[in-house]
Amino acid sequence: MSKKISTITVISLLLLASGMVPTHGEVDFLKGKVHYLDQSGRTLQQRIKAAEKEFGRSQKAGTYFTGYVFTCRHTIHMGGREGAEVAAAFTVRKKSDEIKIRRRYKNSDNHGYSMHSEHGGSSPAGLLVLHKITNGKSRILDTSVFDLDDTYDFVEEPLYWLGEADTKESFKLLKQSFESGGEDVQNELLFILSVHEIPEVGGFLQNTALGSYPRKVRKNAIFWLGNMQDKESLQSLKKIYQKVDSTELKKHVVFAYTLTDDEAALHEMIRIARNEDSREVRKQAIFWLGQKASKEATKALAEVVEGSDEDDDLKKSAVFALSQLPKDQSVPMLIKIAKTNQSPAVRKNAIFWLGQTGDEEALKFFEDILLKK
Repeated sequence: MSKKISTITVISLLLLASGMVPTHGEVDFLKGKVHYLDQSGRTLQQRIKAAEKEFGRSQKAGTYFTGYVFTCRHTIHMGGREGAEVAAAFTVRKKSDEIKIRRRYKNSDNHGYSMHSEHGGSSPAGLLVLHKITNGKSRILDTSVFDLDDTYDFVEEPLYWLGEADTKESFKLLKQSFESGGEDVQNELLFILSVHEIPEVGGFLQNTALGSYPRKVRKNAIFWLGNMQDKESLQSLKKIYQKVDSTELKKHVVFAYTLTDDEAALHEMIRIARNEDSREVRKQAIFWLGQKASKEATKALAEVVEGSDEDDDLKKSAVFALSQLPKDQSVPMLIKIAKTNQSPAVRKNAIFWLGQTGDEEALKFFEDILLKK
Protein backbone atom coordinates (compact mmCIF):
# COMPACT_ATOMS: atom_id res chain seq x y z
CA MET A 1 0.00 0.00 0.00
CA SER A 2 1.28 3.46 -0.82
CA LYS A 3 2.57 5.55 2.06
CA LYS A 4 0.67 8.52 0.71
CA ILE A 5 -3.04 8.94 0.67
CA SER A 6 -4.71 9.08 -2.69
CA THR A 7 -4.36 12.15 -4.89
CA ILE A 8 -8.09 12.76 -4.67
CA THR A 9 -7.97 12.68 -0.87
CA VAL A 10 -4.97 15.02 -0.71
CA ILE A 11 -6.66 17.53 -3.01
CA SER A 12 -9.87 17.27 -1.01
CA LEU A 13 -8.04 17.95 2.27
CA LEU A 14 -6.19 20.93 0.82
CA LEU A 15 -9.41 22.37 -0.50
CA LEU A 16 -11.12 21.82 2.82
CA ALA A 17 -8.29 23.57 4.66
CA SER A 18 -8.31 26.50 2.27
CA GLY A 19 -12.08 26.92 2.32
CA MET A 20 -12.29 26.62 -1.46
CA VAL A 21 -15.04 24.00 -1.27
CA PRO A 22 -17.96 23.57 1.14
CA THR A 23 -16.62 21.89 4.31
CA HIS A 24 -19.75 19.81 4.66
CA GLY A 25 -19.23 18.06 1.28
CA GLU A 26 -19.21 14.31 0.97
CA VAL A 27 -15.99 12.28 0.82
CA ASP A 28 -15.59 9.19 -1.31
CA PHE A 29 -14.12 6.87 1.36
CA LEU A 30 -17.27 6.87 3.55
CA LYS A 31 -20.42 4.87 2.77
CA GLY A 32 -23.66 3.91 4.48
CA LYS A 33 -25.20 5.82 7.40
CA VAL A 34 -23.00 8.89 7.10
CA HIS A 35 -24.13 12.41 8.03
CA TYR A 36 -22.14 15.47 6.98
CA LEU A 37 -22.42 18.36 9.41
CA ASP A 38 -21.86 21.97 8.48
CA GLN A 39 -18.29 22.59 9.68
CA SER A 40 -17.77 26.17 8.50
CA GLY A 41 -16.46 28.45 11.26
CA ARG A 42 -16.87 25.82 13.98
CA THR A 43 -14.25 24.47 16.35
CA LEU A 44 -13.88 20.73 16.71
CA GLN A 45 -15.60 20.83 20.09
CA GLN A 46 -18.55 22.68 18.57
CA ARG A 47 -18.79 20.07 15.79
CA ILE A 48 -18.74 17.24 18.33
CA LYS A 49 -21.54 18.94 20.27
CA ALA A 50 -23.49 19.43 17.04
CA ALA A 51 -23.18 15.69 16.30
CA GLU A 52 -24.47 14.85 19.77
CA LYS A 53 -27.42 17.21 19.29
CA GLU A 54 -28.18 15.83 15.83
CA PHE A 55 -28.15 12.24 17.08
CA GLY A 56 -30.34 13.24 20.05
CA ARG A 57 -33.07 14.47 17.73
CA SER A 58 -33.83 10.91 16.68
CA GLN A 59 -32.73 8.93 19.76
CA LYS A 60 -32.54 9.81 23.44
CA ALA A 61 -30.05 7.02 24.15
CA GLY A 62 -27.74 4.83 22.08
CA THR A 63 -24.40 4.81 20.29
CA TYR A 64 -23.02 6.69 17.32
CA PHE A 65 -19.69 7.55 15.69
CA THR A 66 -17.95 10.81 15.02
CA GLY A 67 -14.98 10.95 12.68
CA TYR A 68 -12.44 13.44 11.43
CA VAL A 69 -8.99 13.88 9.88
CA PHE A 70 -5.96 14.85 11.96
CA THR A 71 -2.18 14.94 11.40
CA CYS A 72 -0.71 11.62 12.51
CA ARG A 73 2.90 11.03 13.57
CA HIS A 74 2.97 7.82 11.51
CA THR A 75 1.50 6.51 8.28
CA ILE A 76 -1.43 4.20 9.04
CA HIS A 77 -2.01 1.10 6.91
CA MET A 78 -5.15 -1.06 6.93
CA GLY A 79 -4.53 -4.36 5.19
CA GLY A 80 -6.18 -7.71 4.60
CA ARG A 81 -4.85 -11.21 4.28
CA GLU A 82 -2.04 -11.43 1.81
CA GLY A 83 -3.20 -12.62 -1.61
CA ALA A 84 -6.86 -12.78 -0.61
CA GLU A 85 -9.62 -11.21 -2.68
CA VAL A 86 -11.55 -8.72 -0.60
CA ALA A 87 -14.85 -6.94 -0.85
CA ALA A 88 -14.86 -3.28 -1.80
CA ALA A 89 -15.14 -1.78 1.69
CA PHE A 90 -14.54 -2.30 5.37
CA THR A 91 -17.67 -2.49 7.48
CA VAL A 92 -17.74 -0.50 10.70
CA ARG A 93 -20.03 -1.27 13.61
CA LYS A 94 -20.14 -1.45 17.41
CA LYS A 95 -19.80 -4.70 19.32
CA SER A 96 -19.55 -4.91 23.12
CA ASP A 97 -18.86 -1.18 23.34
CA GLU A 98 -15.89 -1.46 20.97
CA ILE A 99 -15.29 -0.31 17.40
CA LYS A 100 -15.20 -3.28 15.05
CA ILE A 101 -13.75 -2.71 11.59
CA ARG A 102 -14.02 -5.75 9.34
CA ARG A 103 -13.36 -6.58 5.72
CA ARG A 104 -15.06 -9.65 4.26
CA TYR A 105 -13.10 -11.89 1.92
CA LYS A 106 -14.71 -13.06 -1.31
CA ASN A 107 -15.76 -16.72 -1.43
CA SER A 108 -15.16 -17.06 2.32
CA ASP A 109 -16.98 -16.57 5.60
CA ASN A 110 -13.80 -15.27 7.21
CA HIS A 111 -13.27 -11.58 7.74
CA GLY A 112 -10.76 -9.31 9.37
CA TYR A 113 -7.92 -6.90 8.75
CA SER A 114 -4.54 -5.88 10.04
CA MET A 115 -3.46 -2.38 10.97
CA HIS A 116 0.05 -1.06 11.53
CA SER A 117 1.72 2.30 11.76
CA GLU A 118 4.91 3.15 9.95
CA HIS A 119 7.54 5.68 10.97
CA GLY A 120 8.75 8.03 8.27
CA GLY A 121 7.03 11.37 8.58
CA SER A 122 3.63 12.74 9.47
CA SER A 123 0.59 12.00 7.35
CA PRO A 124 -3.17 12.70 7.43
CA ALA A 125 -5.14 9.91 9.11
CA GLY A 126 -8.74 9.33 10.09
CA LEU A 127 -9.97 9.04 13.65
CA LEU A 128 -13.19 7.29 14.65
CA VAL A 129 -14.75 7.92 18.06
CA LEU A 130 -17.56 5.74 19.42
CA HIS A 131 -19.94 7.69 21.67
CA LYS A 132 -22.73 6.48 23.93
CA ILE A 133 -25.56 8.65 25.25
CA THR A 134 -27.07 7.59 28.58
CA ASN A 135 -29.43 9.74 30.63
CA GLY A 136 -28.79 12.65 28.33
CA LYS A 137 -24.99 12.52 28.73
CA SER A 138 -22.50 11.45 26.05
CA ARG A 139 -19.27 9.61 26.83
CA ILE A 140 -16.52 8.01 24.74
CA LEU A 141 -16.47 4.23 24.61
CA ASP A 142 -13.70 3.57 22.09
CA THR A 143 -11.46 5.16 19.46
CA SER A 144 -9.63 3.94 16.37
CA VAL A 145 -7.39 5.44 13.71
CA PHE A 146 -7.93 4.47 10.09
CA ASP A 147 -6.24 4.71 6.71
CA LEU A 148 -7.78 7.26 4.35
CA ASP A 149 -6.87 5.14 1.32
CA ASP A 150 -9.64 2.61 2.03
CA THR A 151 -13.44 2.74 1.99
CA TYR A 152 -15.59 2.30 5.12
CA ASP A 153 -19.26 1.33 5.25
CA PHE A 154 -21.26 2.27 8.35
CA VAL A 155 -24.00 -0.33 8.32
CA GLU A 156 -25.64 0.06 11.74
CA GLU A 157 -24.60 2.98 13.96
CA PRO A 158 -24.50 6.36 12.19
CA LEU A 159 -21.32 8.33 11.58
CA TYR A 160 -21.24 12.13 11.89
CA TRP A 161 -18.34 13.29 9.75
CA LEU A 162 -16.60 16.38 11.16
CA GLY A 163 -14.09 16.98 8.38
CA GLU A 164 -10.55 18.18 9.05
CA ALA A 165 -9.62 18.96 12.65
CA ASP A 166 -6.92 21.09 14.18
CA THR A 167 -4.50 18.50 15.57
CA LYS A 168 -3.79 20.47 18.75
CA GLU A 169 -7.51 20.82 19.47
CA SER A 170 -8.03 17.12 18.82
CA PHE A 171 -5.24 16.29 21.29
CA LYS A 172 -6.65 18.66 23.91
CA LEU A 173 -10.18 17.25 23.71
CA LEU A 174 -9.02 13.62 23.77
CA LYS A 175 -6.73 14.39 26.72
CA GLN A 176 -9.75 15.67 28.63
CA SER A 177 -11.54 12.39 27.90
CA PHE A 178 -8.40 10.53 29.02
CA GLU A 179 -8.40 12.30 32.38
CA SER A 180 -12.08 11.61 33.01
CA GLY A 181 -12.17 8.07 31.58
CA GLY A 182 -11.71 4.66 33.15
CA GLU A 183 -8.64 2.45 32.75
CA ASP A 184 -9.83 0.78 29.53
CA VAL A 185 -10.56 4.12 27.86
CA GLN A 186 -7.24 5.53 29.08
CA ASN A 187 -5.27 2.64 27.62
CA GLU A 188 -7.06 3.00 24.29
CA LEU A 189 -6.58 6.76 24.18
CA LEU A 190 -2.86 6.54 25.00
CA PHE A 191 -2.07 5.21 21.54
CA ILE A 192 -4.36 7.72 19.82
CA LEU A 193 -2.85 10.63 21.75
CA SER A 194 0.71 9.40 21.16
CA VAL A 195 0.35 9.54 17.36
CA HIS A 196 -0.81 13.17 17.26
CA GLU A 197 1.94 15.15 15.55
CA ILE A 198 2.41 17.91 18.11
CA PRO A 199 5.25 18.69 20.59
CA GLU A 200 3.04 18.22 23.67
CA VAL A 201 2.84 14.42 23.24
CA GLY A 202 6.15 13.58 24.92
CA GLY A 203 5.42 15.62 28.03
CA PHE A 204 1.96 14.09 28.32
CA LEU A 205 3.33 10.53 28.16
CA GLN A 206 6.08 11.34 30.66
CA ASN A 207 3.58 12.86 33.12
CA THR A 208 1.29 9.86 32.70
CA ALA A 209 4.13 7.42 33.41
CA LEU A 210 4.98 9.35 36.57
CA GLY A 211 1.39 10.09 37.60
CA SER A 212 -1.08 8.39 39.92
CA TYR A 213 -2.65 6.26 37.21
CA PRO A 214 -3.25 2.49 37.16
CA ARG A 215 -0.03 0.49 36.69
CA LYS A 216 -1.04 -0.76 33.23
CA VAL A 217 -1.72 2.79 32.03
CA ARG A 218 1.71 3.92 33.26
CA LYS A 219 3.40 0.96 31.56
CA ASN A 220 1.64 1.71 28.28
CA ALA A 221 2.69 5.37 28.50
CA ILE A 222 6.31 4.21 28.76
CA PHE A 223 5.86 1.89 25.78
CA TRP A 224 4.39 4.60 23.51
CA LEU A 225 7.10 7.01 24.65
CA GLY A 226 9.68 4.49 23.46
CA ASN A 227 7.85 4.26 20.14
CA MET A 228 8.40 7.96 19.50
CA GLN A 229 12.10 7.21 18.84
CA ASP A 230 13.48 10.73 19.13
CA LYS A 231 15.96 12.53 21.39
CA GLU A 232 13.28 14.13 23.54
CA SER A 233 11.55 10.82 24.26
CA LEU A 234 14.86 9.24 25.30
CA GLN A 235 15.41 12.06 27.78
CA SER A 236 11.89 11.49 29.11
CA LEU A 237 12.59 7.77 29.56
CA LYS A 238 15.76 8.61 31.45
CA LYS A 239 13.84 10.95 33.79
CA ILE A 240 11.16 8.32 34.38
CA TYR A 241 13.79 5.70 35.21
CA GLN A 242 15.43 8.04 37.72
CA LYS A 243 12.16 8.92 39.47
CA VAL A 244 10.22 5.64 39.70
CA ASP A 245 10.83 3.14 42.48
CA SER A 246 8.88 0.29 40.94
CA THR A 247 11.04 -2.57 39.61
CA GLU A 248 8.31 -3.43 37.12
CA LEU A 249 8.19 0.10 35.68
CA LYS A 250 11.98 0.26 35.46
CA LYS A 251 11.96 -2.98 33.48
CA HIS A 252 9.46 -1.41 31.09
CA VAL A 253 11.76 1.57 30.60
CA VAL A 254 14.57 -0.86 29.72
CA PHE A 255 12.33 -2.49 27.13
CA ALA A 256 11.33 0.92 25.76
CA TYR A 257 15.03 1.60 25.11
CA THR A 258 15.09 -1.42 22.77
CA LEU A 259 12.53 0.20 20.44
CA THR A 260 15.14 2.54 18.98
CA ASP A 261 18.60 2.10 17.47
CA ASP A 262 19.82 5.37 18.96
CA GLU A 263 23.22 4.95 20.65
CA ALA A 264 22.05 6.95 23.65
CA ALA A 265 19.49 4.22 24.41
CA LEU A 266 22.16 1.53 24.12
CA HIS A 267 24.42 3.44 26.52
CA GLU A 268 21.59 3.67 29.05
CA MET A 269 20.98 -0.08 28.82
CA ILE A 270 24.70 -0.74 29.36
CA ARG A 271 24.76 1.62 32.35
CA ILE A 272 21.77 -0.16 33.88
CA ALA A 273 23.31 -3.60 33.24
CA ARG A 274 26.49 -2.50 35.04
CA ASN A 275 25.24 -0.32 37.88
CA GLU A 276 21.55 -0.85 38.74
CA ASP A 277 20.93 -1.96 42.35
CA SER A 278 17.98 -4.17 41.44
CA ARG A 279 19.13 -7.58 40.20
CA GLU A 280 15.83 -8.08 38.35
CA VAL A 281 16.26 -4.87 36.40
CA ARG A 282 19.91 -5.69 35.66
CA LYS A 283 18.89 -9.10 34.32
CA GLN A 284 16.33 -7.41 32.09
CA ALA A 285 18.97 -5.02 30.71
CA ILE A 286 21.40 -7.91 30.22
CA PHE A 287 18.78 -9.92 28.36
CA TRP A 288 17.98 -7.12 25.91
CA LEU A 289 21.66 -6.33 25.38
CA GLY A 290 21.89 -9.89 24.08
CA GLN A 291 19.56 -8.87 21.27
CA LYS A 292 21.93 -6.09 20.22
CA ALA A 293 24.80 -7.31 18.05
CA SER A 294 27.01 -4.30 18.80
CA LYS A 295 30.59 -4.24 20.09
CA GLU A 296 29.60 -2.12 23.07
CA ALA A 297 26.78 -4.46 24.09
CA THR A 298 29.03 -7.52 23.74
CA LYS A 299 31.78 -5.89 25.78
CA ALA A 300 29.32 -5.01 28.56
CA LEU A 301 28.01 -8.57 28.72
CA ALA A 302 31.54 -9.99 28.84
CA GLU A 303 32.35 -7.66 31.74
CA VAL A 304 29.39 -9.02 33.71
CA VAL A 305 30.48 -12.63 33.10
CA GLU A 306 34.03 -11.94 34.22
CA GLY A 307 33.16 -9.53 37.04
CA SER A 308 34.59 -10.61 40.38
CA ASP A 309 31.77 -8.95 42.31
CA GLU A 310 28.90 -10.53 40.37
CA ASP A 311 26.97 -13.59 41.57
CA ASP A 312 26.64 -16.69 39.42
CA ASP A 313 22.95 -16.16 38.70
CA LEU A 314 23.61 -12.77 37.12
CA LYS A 315 26.61 -14.15 35.23
CA LYS A 316 24.49 -16.97 33.82
CA SER A 317 21.97 -14.36 32.61
CA ALA A 318 24.82 -12.66 30.75
CA VAL A 319 25.97 -16.02 29.30
CA PHE A 320 22.47 -16.60 27.96
CA ALA A 321 22.40 -13.08 26.50
CA LEU A 322 25.73 -13.76 24.74
CA SER A 323 24.26 -16.96 23.31
CA GLN A 324 21.63 -14.85 21.54
CA LEU A 325 24.24 -12.98 19.50
CA PRO A 326 25.08 -14.15 15.95
CA LYS A 327 27.08 -17.41 16.05
CA ASP A 328 30.29 -15.86 14.75
CA GLN A 329 30.25 -13.66 17.87
CA SER A 330 28.65 -15.90 20.48
CA VAL A 331 30.44 -19.21 19.90
CA PRO A 332 34.04 -17.97 20.42
CA MET A 333 32.98 -16.10 23.57
CA LEU A 334 31.08 -19.09 24.98
CA ILE A 335 34.05 -21.36 24.33
CA LYS A 336 36.33 -18.93 26.15
CA ILE A 337 33.93 -18.78 29.12
CA ALA A 338 33.61 -22.59 29.17
CA LYS A 339 37.40 -22.92 29.29
CA THR A 340 38.49 -20.11 31.57
CA ASN A 341 35.73 -18.75 33.83
CA GLN A 342 36.45 -19.13 37.53
CA SER A 343 32.94 -20.37 38.35
CA PRO A 344 32.14 -24.05 37.61
CA ALA A 345 28.42 -23.17 37.39
CA VAL A 346 29.09 -20.45 34.78
CA ARG A 347 31.39 -22.78 32.78
CA LYS A 348 28.69 -25.45 32.82
CA ASN A 349 26.10 -22.90 31.67
CA ALA A 350 28.31 -21.80 28.77
CA ILE A 351 28.77 -25.43 27.73
CA PHE A 352 25.00 -25.92 27.77
CA TRP A 353 24.37 -22.96 25.45
CA LEU A 354 27.20 -24.06 23.18
CA GLY A 355 25.34 -27.33 22.78
CA GLN A 356 22.29 -25.45 21.52
CA THR A 357 24.17 -23.72 18.70
CA GLY A 358 24.92 -26.73 16.47
CA ASP A 359 27.98 -24.80 15.33
CA GLU A 360 31.04 -26.64 13.96
CA GLU A 361 33.43 -24.79 16.30
CA ALA A 362 31.23 -25.80 19.23
CA LEU A 363 31.25 -29.42 18.07
CA LYS A 364 35.03 -29.34 17.80
CA PHE A 365 35.18 -27.98 21.37
CA PHE A 366 33.07 -30.92 22.58
CA GLU A 367 35.26 -33.39 20.69
CA ASP A 368 38.35 -31.96 22.38
CA ILE A 369 36.70 -32.33 25.80
CA LEU A 370 35.44 -35.86 25.20
CA LEU A 371 38.70 -37.07 23.66
CA LYS A 372 40.68 -35.11 26.26
CA LYS A 373 42.93 -33.51 23.65
